[in-house]
Amino acid sequence: MSTRLASLPYGIVDQLHRQFAGRITVEEARKLHDQPDLWDVMFQALREQPAFKLIHGVFNRSEDVLKATMERLIEKGFTVDQFTWIGPETPPYFTQDNEVVVVLGLTLDTLQSTIEFAYEWATEGQQNGGWRWEGLSTDPDKLRLLQGSESFQPFTLRWRRIKLNANIGKKPVDVRSPETSPGIALVFVAAQHPERVKAINYRTRFGWYIPGLECTVSNDEPWERVLCVQFHRDEQQVWLTARWFGDAIGVIAVPVLRE
Repeated sequence: MSTRLASLPYGIVDQLHRQFAGRITVEEARKLHDQPDLWDVMFQALREQPAFKLIHGVFNRSEDVLKATMERLIEKGFTVDQFTWIGPETPPYFTQDNEVVVVLGLTLDTLQSTIEFAYEWATEGQQNGGWRWEGLSTDPDKLRLLQGSESFQPFTLRWRRIKLNANIGKKPVDVRSPETSPGIALVFVAAQHPERVKAINYRTRFGWYIPGLECTVSNDEPWERVLCVQFHRDEQQVWLTARWFGDAIGVIAVPVLRE
């Protein structure tokens, strides 16, 4: 794909020209002409803005995710040497697919404490925090890994790459798999990539089930619910709910792992 400005549509180039011409003063233009090094200073400052660091406009860079995760763990009283890496410490690369995310999954001492840690972090990334359905419990007899999945290992770190917009409108019970269905990592997507949550518009960016986890709620058959991450645009909140595993909802995806 060409990176030359000439490859951009005329309307974008014209708008850039008009914006630049309308904002720069004659004196500033002369200084840029006389001191070409100022261009480097100007563009460096521009590229330090958060919007220019986001991948595909919504994902934080892996190095920033790692830094934020370590800071978060230390802030909560953990030490880095408590954790063991599963797989390489070097993160996988982002692809050209703007719905494939790189996330740093981690575990604490229990599944319950891990989910609570990730959800609290996710709420802090949104303007008005989060809302969790009152019927959802993370107690061990109410929430577990999908049957057949790898057993829970405490105090681990693992990079994962996940296709977020897979299986849109499909029933989790029909498409989930112990081998390909992400679990805890999808809660960390909401924590580590808050702009992706804010971008949920249910047209081009969707909410997602967490097919690698299953839960039980009152008055339902055991283990027939699946956690779900959504975004309430009016309230500017991330929502964590639990839906029936046989629901096929056209605005919610069932993500899959990507190697």
